[in-house]
Amino acid sequence: MKLEYNIDFVEDKSVKANIKKAISLLEKSFYTRKEVSSFFLNPFEISVLNDIAKINNIEIVFLSCNESSERQIFVANPYSNEINTRDYISVLKFKKNNIKHPDVLGALLNLGLERNDIGDIYVGDDICEFVVLNKDKDFVKFNLSKIKNERVNIDFKKDNILNLPKIDYIENRGFVSSLRLDNIVSEFINLSRSKAKILIQRRLVKVNYQIIDNPSKIIDENSLISIRKEGRFIFDKVIGKSKKDNYHIKYRKYK
Repeated sequence: MKLEYNIDFVEDKSVKANIKKAISLLEKSFYTRKEVSSFFLNPFEISVLNDIAKINNIEIVFLSCNESSERQIFVANPYSNEINTRDYISVLKFKKNNIKHPDVLGALLNLGLERNDIGDIYVGDDICEFVVLNKDKDFVKFNLSKIKNERVNIDFKKDNILNLPKIDYIENRGFVSSLRLDNIVSEFINLSRSKAKILIQRRLVKVNYQIIDNPSKIIDENSLISIRKEGRFIFDKVIGKSKKDNYHIKYRKYK
């Protein structure tokens, strides 16, 4: 009996590769009926894997170190009903000065970790916290000693709970001639449609965590759109139409 699934709708090749890798873990659990845990998945990947698990009657639990975390792992066919996050993933922390999110991610990747080995990263005013798989926690603690030009002293966070900032938004409204991605991007960052099209074709835009390089893709309401170096936006909804038949839209930008 084979695992039942269809992922033809996934547009981003790298996301599809991650999902296939995660499916292979689900298959292992499905055939052996033993516990299997995964690497970190983004919300879109989580949704896909959750649906596949349900279709195939596989017991699956998603874990993170904060209920608001984006990146989570799954445990399929868990040994116990009482799952302790600490048995699978760990929060590490260090005091910081002039270090930003990309610096932390880059330093972890330079250690040889893959992106899927790393969970959410929180950078506060004077502290940084990040989540890794337990297989990597000791390696990271004893080998990550410098980020950019700053010495760092890594330690485990005792409560194993990741701090995450409250998300604030700037609310906006605007008009677009259609709900094509290039029109939406043009409105969001005040760019000409032709330049927005180039950004998309250069694979600098994600829609719901997938890279989309098709400028004509129609965007659904409640979509999360990430634009490299410009930030994240949520296209909330169409409010109505203008006399010129343009769409009046409501959207938010992450602060």
